[in-house]
Amino acid sequence: MNRMHIFPRFLYYKMFLSLFRGPYAKIQKITTKEELELFTKNQLKQLFTHCYENVPYYKKIFSDLGIVSVYDIEKLTLDQIPILTKKEIRDHFSGISSLDINTRNWFYTTSGGSTGEPVRLIQDSDYQKWNHATDTYYHEKILGIKRFIAKEVRLWGNERDIFQGGYGIQKRLQNHFTNTVLLNSFCMTDNDIEQYISIINKVKPEYVRGYAGSLFELCAYSRIHDISLYSPKIVASAAETLTQDMRDTIEESFKTKIYNFYGSRETLNLAVECAHGLLHIFSFNNIIEIVDENNQPVSEGEEGRILVTPLHNYSMPLLRYDIGDMGIKGPDFCSCGNFLPTLKSVTGRVTDHFKLKNGTQVPAEFFIHLLGVVCNNEKIKKFQVIQENYNKIRIKVVSQNTVTGDYTHDIDKKIKVVMGQECEIIWNFVDEIPKTKSGKYRYTISKV
Repeated sequence: MNRMHIFPRFLYYKMFLSLFRGPYAKIQKITTKEELELFTKNQLKQLFTHCYENVPYYKKIFSDLGIVSVYDIEKLTLDQIPILTKKEIRDHFSGISSLDINTRNWFYTTSGGSTGEPVRLIQDSDYQKWNHATDTYYHEKILGIKRFIAKEVRLWGNERDIFQGGYGIQKRLQNHFTNTVLLNSFCMTDNDIEQYISIINKVKPEYVRGYAGSLFELCAYSRIHDISLYSPKIVASAAETLTQDMRDTIEESFKTKIYNFYGSRETLNLAVECAHGLLHIFSFNNIIEIVDENNQPVSEGEEGRILVTPLHNYSMPLLRYDIGDMGIKGPDFCSCGNFLPTLKSVTGRVTDHFKLKNGTQVPAEFFIHLLGVVCNNEKIKKFQVIQENYNKIRIKVVSQNTVTGDYTHDIDKKIKVVMGQECEIIWNFVDEIPKTKSGKYRYTISKV
């Protein structure tokens, strides 16, 4: 690569690191399991103290547990605290928000809606810094990749590219300085896939990452049509469940290992797969518990619900947040040598792809973003999108406010851009959407 291109990216990398130097320096100092446990214990104590002094919802819970002063915090353990659900967040939103929030650079965000229940949350710039630091640790310590310097091709969902015809100048500059080529996984026709393969082969990236289903579709197409794919150093998947069949196809096509990533919009970076196949939990950023139906911790190899406690979001602390996923507890030690605790796998995400007559598959993330994130304005409480056949989609909605014809018409237009203009879209407003046996809502179902 031309040195004139490397130099500004190196400066961008240094500038980016400087924005979260404090958190990253703290993470880098943790080199053993004992240091990690001490760090986590201290961070949790500080978070408890903040909750007692500044968060009315937790002040009451702590008082009910016999905590009558900050000096009693030492007696408090995480497993004593009631599990936090999306319903509690909705019902007690102002009480869970910190009283000192206006001293922080805070902003609203929305959960991904992957359980059919999008919820509004608050995060802040300090929390972002911790997650940027965690993301850097993930790339450098687990994947061995220098962010912004290594060439990256990202096969990711982008509604703007579909509905507005491309990226703005700010996004294009960001992609340039971070050495990233962004490919839209919401547009996956045969022509799109052939173009994406051509771009990957031309760019020769060191790093490819994307939605698991979209990577699989691209690789399956390359195999069916006998088109070679450039082999990067690393492939990483996210957002969707990575099945063994998908893993085999992707690794055979790219001729390299794929690393699975686990995260969410509401708690961001949670865990990443190592070279030995376990998911290492970033417990310096988020504490993860796995509990059974009686809310008791499971043993290694057992499946349970995943609870997450972000350690650094002081604007809206979430203690023991039920994220809506199921997972299997892994061993405390991994033969890869990394000291972070592990998950064997995440089992609870259901992401059916919708199919077009020409064989194109549309990721479930498109509908999640459309109904659960992009267009969510507190009109929709729960949703489920069902593909009845190639030309019929049914949308079940539990609404909490009046949903206007303009709103549904706008959604219809966006769906038809992807699914075809002949697609019939039926809206059903219902009182409830049944859960699966595992206790989750299936937000997309394809009967094709």
